[in-house]
Amino acid sequence: MPEEQNEPSSTDEDEESLFLPQAKEVFAQRRKPVVIPRFPENFPDEEINSDEEDVDDSLTDEEDELSNEETSEIAKATTDSSEEEQEDEEEIQNQGESIEQLAAGREEKEDDDIIVAICNAAKPQEKTKPPDLRTSLNCMVTDISFHPNEELIAMSDIEGEITCYKYGNEENELLHTLNHHKKSCRALTFNHDGALLFSASKDKSVVITDTETMKVTQSFCKAHSSPIYSLLCMDANIWASGDDDGVVKVWDKRRSVQKPVAEFKEMDEFVSSMITDSGSRLLVCTSGEGTLTAFNTRRKKMEGQSEVYPSEMNCAGLIRQETKVIAGLGNGNMYIFDWKAFGYHSDAFGDHPSAINCMLPIMDNIVITGCDDGKIRAISLFPHRFLGVVGHHKFPIERLDISTCGHYIASTSHDGRVRFWNISYFENPDLKLMESTTKKSVRNKKRSLRKEKLGFQLPSSKRRNKGDFFAGFAEPEPEPEAGPAEEAENESESESDIESSSDSD
Repeated sequence: MPEEQNEPSSTDEDEESLFLPQAKEVFAQRRKPVVIPRFPENFPDEEINSDEEDVDDSLTDEEDELSNEETSEIAKATTDSSEEEQEDEEEIQNQGESIEQLAAGREEKEDDDIIVAICNAAKPQEKTKPPDLRTSLNCMVTDISFHPNEELIAMSDIEGEITCYKYGNEENELLHTLNHHKKSCRALTFNHDGALLFSASKDKSVVITDTETMKVTQSFCKAHSSPIYSLLCMDANIWASGDDDGVVKVWDKRRSVQKPVAEFKEMDEFVSSMITDSGSRLLVCTSGEGTLTAFNTRRKKMEGQSEVYPSEMNCAGLIRQETKVIAGLGNGNMYIFDWKAFGYHSDAFGDHPSAINCMLPIMDNIVITGCDDGKIRAISLFPHRFLGVVGHHKFPIERLDISTCGHYIASTSHDGRVRFWNISYFENPDLKLMESTTKKSVRNKKRSLRKEKLGFQLPSSKRRNKGDFFAGFAEPEPEPEAGPAEEAENESESESDIESSSDSD
């Protein structure tokens, strides 16, 4: 045989040193079954096969166990990885399903919100003011008066009927109906404690009624020679009346003889309104001739009279702790007079678009006016500005009055209806009135602001402002950046300030 065939075969130690380490590495690193590595080509195939069989036989039981464990771990790892891939695919599918479910849920939520909004709109809202009042004959209401101590209101109509109601947020209850006058009842008022109700009529009569028994205590059939236009209770015993000819009379109900205490004829037109201070010393009257006249009821003489203004004075009120008198005119202007200085006005405010028919000071610095255009407006004084529209009628406003609690005001118009308005929001210090949400050009800023002020709706009005819909889209105006010229000016000003401070030192 040739020499190559006579060469001795490798021993068991050589086999272990050659094959076992490589086999272990293959079992530990690869997931596939063990592959025997190739050896140099000079080895014949038979010897290699015989060597593989010898190596397999030479593996001990412990090594077989180790190899089995390693293969089981590899198989477990492969199964775990496949499970993780399946879980990832399921998560992706679940995410797609969850997005679709979220979209569907969002649509359902929007539908639910719409349904809830419709249901809330269909529900009766919480009432914050008493319902409207109407006369029994549906005729024009001429005057109204709140009881000073109870939740009662009295109103008179053009037919001469007087009705008393107990008002509340849920309903109004009719208590009494009086028919003392033959013609229109023009003026109506309670006295200071509410025990008596005074009423004056076009038939020139004045009737005093006890509010508990609703019986007439005193009646003045011919109190004036002309139809009576205005009436005022000055204190517990003294009251005054004014007629269409400008005559003012002062009465004392304690007298047994039906004669006035004092009588004045200083005006040529109707006496539109009368006011007095807490001391009841001066009686201030406005007239259709456009004058403001003050009478001293104790001295029984005229204290002072203003010049004649270009329009009739329809109403007056006391403001600023009774130190000033404000008067409303038929041309929409308002004039402010100092107390005991009635010759000429000290301030003016003339932005009303129509005639001012009635006026009601509700706070020391806030006045409510009723105008010919059917709107009730709130005005702040010192500084003068419109706060907004409190309420509205279809026809001109005739009379205003405020309740005892101060939360409601009542208004009358030509439509024969008495409407209530809740003005308790004026007591809220956090309320921001006239907060503009729209941008305006500089050119038309003054005109647009005036229109916005005249038409701004307050919370008592059921109407909404035009800018409320876009209030959420308003953005704060960016502050203009300073240019190089402004920066140079600022630097020069700062340098001059430093030099002046050094000179002073």
